[in-house]
Amino acid sequence: MELRHMTEQTLASSATSTKAMITAPCTKNLLRSIVARCALMLIVVCGSGCALRAQSVEEHEAKAAFVLRLINFVQWPNEAGQSHASLVIGIIGTDATSDALQRLASGKSVDGRTIVVRRLNPQSELENCQVLFIDASERNHVVSLLERIHGRSVLTVGESDGFGRMGGVVNLTLREGRIHLEVNIHAAERSQLRINSSLLSLATLVSDGA
Repeated sequence: MELRHMTEQTLASSATSTKAMITAPCTKNLLRSIVARCALMLIVVCGSGCALRAQSVEEHEAKAAFVLRLINFVQWPNEAGQSHASLVIGIIGTDATSDALQRLASGKSVDGRTIVVRRLNPQSELENCQVLFIDASERNHVVSLLERIHGRSVLTVGESDGFGRMGGVVNLTLREGRIHLEVNIHAAERSQLRINSSLLSLATLVSDGA
């Protein structure tokens, strides 16, 4: 089945379900739950179940879209995320996934917060980011970058082999032409981030150094 057709079917199903749910008065938490459910359905269709040609344009676009959808399934401590009017995504690297992420995030918002994208380098200040994407071109700097934000409430996302085992929170890997999700739950806990159990059920859980 074509990806576009699959996505249209998923969106149509989500819209029908959502319409039924919002006939009753909605709280903010319920609305967020609806958004998260729809995003999860899209991740299932466009992420874990999407065959992609290695190093193709589709791969980079899908990974970038995946990063944006992940935000709906992560809860930051109030002082680190929810109290800010904007959500800052820091990007380190120069590969095609970084370019796609910057393009797709432009003008977007999540949970009422405007997404702000900042291109950074390994020497930049990292503490003001809620999300830090480290692309494959920076794999040699992963350990030092993660050490600099150790214990801070930053969702770190990578696309390099072993990123999760090095202490990154989320890693996007390509295996047999498909994008797979790895999550280091202990890294998330150290960063005081709560990841929705629905997303964890789709992920491979990894540990530091394992």
